[in-house]
Amino acid sequence: MPFSILDFAKTNRAVLIWAVFFALIYTMRDMFGIFFLTFIMCFITHGITGKLYRFTKQRRKYLVITLYLVLLLAIVAFFVYGFPKIYSEAKQFATQLPATLSNIEENLDGIARDNPSLDWPIERLKEALTLDAVISKAWYLAVRGLEQAWHYVTWFFIAILFSFLIMLDLPNLMQKFMALRHSRAGEIYKETAFSVIRFSQVVGENFRAQIFISLINTLLTFIGLSIIGTGATALLSFVVFICGLIPVLGVIISSVPIMLVALNTGGQNMVLAVVVLIVIIHLLEAYVLNPRIVSAVMHINPVLTLMILYVAHSIMGLWGMLLGVPITVYFYRHVIQVPNARNGKRPPIRPGPGGPGPADAEGPPDPGLGGG
Repeated sequence: MPFSILDFAKTNRAVLIWAVFFALIYTMRDMFGIFFLTFIMCFITHGITGKLYRFTKQRRKYLVITLYLVLLLAIVAFFVYGFPKIYSEAKQFATQLPATLSNIEENLDGIARDNPSLDWPIERLKEALTLDAVISKAWYLAVRGLEQAWHYVTWFFIAILFSFLIMLDLPNLMQKFMALRHSRAGEIYKETAFSVIRFSQVVGENFRAQIFISLINTLLTFIGLSIIGTGATALLSFVVFICGLIPVLGVIISSVPIMLVALNTGGQNMVLAVVVLIVIIHLLEAYVLNPRIVSAVMHINPVLTLMILYVAHSIMGLWGMLLGVPITVYFYRHVIQVPNARNGKRPPIRPGPGGPGPADAEGPPDPGLGGG
């Protein structure tokens, strides 16, 4: 029987649709950062807009404009007041680095004298913490970090513009998107729309929860470090916020500079106080915040999280550390597990709970960009 491309396409329609879909994503991989930041901003602002609408009953466009004006004012305030302080403290930290390393070496020598059996690993650690080794490594990371930071800052402002334009006309855009069901692309819509929206919800809800927890941790860290008196509170709190976006592993990363500053400022006693502070904050996160905020969305074992982060970082780099957990959760819960629907079919796409109501008279709310 001769091979027919049309027959093959009809038989394997779903496979071909998804192959084309992932091929398009791969071709646009260089713009993934902008797309991702735009999506996260849309997801968060859509939920906030929905809450504001329920309280104020104002027109949706006015709420969106007000929300983005507040965001721009917050960004301006950060660059005027926060960034100079962070830069000054970072410069001071770099200046004090030799003294910090000298203090670490003295403490390691003391541990080695009291515990001769640890002499060999301590010597290896001291070799890794020599000034030349640390400076060369720090210089490499600083240059690479500045290059990446420039891209991220540029993407951030472009994403603000894109998300503002999308949110301003979101009901009309969603009407046109849902009209694809009755177009020539109807088959593609029916095959991909539900899965893409469900995946977007998992990723968006994960990041919204993670950002909220990171903000709380940052505030508690700032208050605790101010009471202890370590100094460099703005810099260390900023590091805690950035690292807080990485589940589990971010705690370890952000704790290292805090303990280094504490050791240089107040010695071992201050390091002990800082360790107690970190433990208290993350016990609060693990037993109070995570069960109430994240567990309903992710509910994943911390050890498994570390394994996922390691594998995802090996495959996707930084994006793997950010997206590895929500991607894994989505595939396990919505691809591998059997659907809960009685008939085993996909539930229909319905408007999310966070969108403004019909009073807008601008079209239906967003079906699945999350809600309040």
